[in-house]
Amino acid sequence: MPTVNSIPRSIHYLCDPPVQEYPALRDYFQVNRAVTDEVDDVLLPLREGALPPDLIGTLFRNGNGRHVHHGIVYDHPFDGDGMVVRLRFDGQTVRYRNRYVQTDEFRAENQAGRMLYRSFGTNLPGGLLANAFRMQFKNAANTSVVWHGDKLLALWEGGLPHHIDLDTLATLGRYDYDGVLQNSFSWLDRQISPELAFSAHPKIHPDTGVLHNFGTVADTRQRLVLYEVSPAGKARISQTIELARMTFSHDFVLTRSGHRIFFLTPVAFDMPRALAGLSSPAASIRVNRAEPTQVLVIDPAGVVHTLETDFGFVFHFVNGYQNPDGTLTVDGLLLDDYPDMAAMKNYMAGRMGDGAINARYVRYQIDLQNNTVTRQPLAEYEGELPQHHPDLTGQPYRYAWSIGRPVTSPRPLFDHIVKIDAQTGGGQHRCDLNTVPGEPIVVPRPGATAEDDAWLLYLCFDAPSRTTDLLITDAADLSTVARLQLPHNIPLGFHGTWVG
Repeated sequence: MPTVNSIPRSIHYLCDPPVQEYPALRDYFQVNRAVTDEVDDVLLPLREGALPPDLIGTLFRNGNGRHVHHGIVYDHPFDGDGMVVRLRFDGQTVRYRNRYVQTDEFRAENQAGRMLYRSFGTNLPGGLLANAFRMQFKNAANTSVVWHGDKLLALWEGGLPHHIDLDTLATLGRYDYDGVLQNSFSWLDRQISPELAFSAHPKIHPDTGVLHNFGTVADTRQRLVLYEVSPAGKARISQTIELARMTFSHDFVLTRSGHRIFFLTPVAFDMPRALAGLSSPAASIRVNRAEPTQVLVIDPAGVVHTLETDFGFVFHFVNGYQNPDGTLTVDGLLLDDYPDMAAMKNYMAGRMGDGAINARYVRYQIDLQNNTVTRQPLAEYEGELPQHHPDLTGQPYRYAWSIGRPVTSPRPLFDHIVKIDAQTGGGQHRCDLNTVPGEPIVVPRPGATAEDDAWLLYLCFDAPSRTTDLLITDAADLSTVARLQLPHNIPLGFHGTWVG
């Protein structure tokens, strides 16, 4: 097994370095430099520690590989062109490969040498005339990647998944599950939305292996469409729910008992304004803070229960489950407000004010008998991109890991790896000086019996050197197991998956 001498690094547990030790905030946003090359199975040099011989499998990640399009900077981090990376572990080495997802729009724009499509947060250059009634938006295929039914799919919640070759990462084409994702509601609906959305946050039931997912569809009516995909990859629409108002929902909760739980915040697109080209869809979003958040619970029998809770927006849930008394527990990361377009443009420009992202760990208790929802703090941390033990989806759990920071941190960046104890409310954190980490993927050790007897795998950007490393750390105490250097920097991206 390759080993090298440890590289001295400043790692802080339960403390933060003084602000003056950090480089300027702008230096951190060099992480968003565009990736211009695609490499084939490069052997990663080991910079620190030793590779575990029983860590064997493949880490796939998806994210925005470039934020600049033919000289035009995207206005929103959700617009970056999707790039899938593969990190293959054989117990002795790690090999790296990356490929951009070759969507129809990506290929057309590369051939034309200019932007041809509007994006979620970025209009075409040229003002109103260039954007008015341009209703075909770019599928960025940049949010997540899932392995299910012997297929690797790159996901983007606004459109169809893309089928990716497991070995070469070549794009095999748009994937509609044999037509299931083609809009069949009505002729007019098909003209407005020919294809159904498929969320980037599917959940796989721990007992049945069935993949559950959803899509929000805005055509003649606002609909929440629920999907089920068998372990063999056969999909069906299990239920369609008409909604009273337009909403934006990014994630949901699936419990082992079969409950599907959605938090529908009064955050909606101003579709006439967006379709007329007056703004991008993201810039058209309107938030009605005077209204409560609607909690939709679909029980195992398909009965829809509608409850309410205080206003707030959740991008990502940690986990959720049914308690012995029949109540439901849902843990998530709650934002006081939906981040507006100005905050996103500041982020893309390397500017971030304190509080721009302030999602805190919270716990909801849902009582369907009494039609109540209560909320309480879960831990004194802010965070995003949370992960739990992969075998505990929809079940009681104890630990969760994420990027984040203590609420007392002086920095507006999520530059810590955070571990929380969902039973006690305690936690611990790690901050590598001058770095920004990405989403930590939890990989249990073979034969492990403890919930946190696992490794965390994540990418980490080093601001002074402008390089990206792959970190393998101990999930129990967050200590370094190994550090390897990627052949190029890549933006940290969004979500990934481990295939053992």
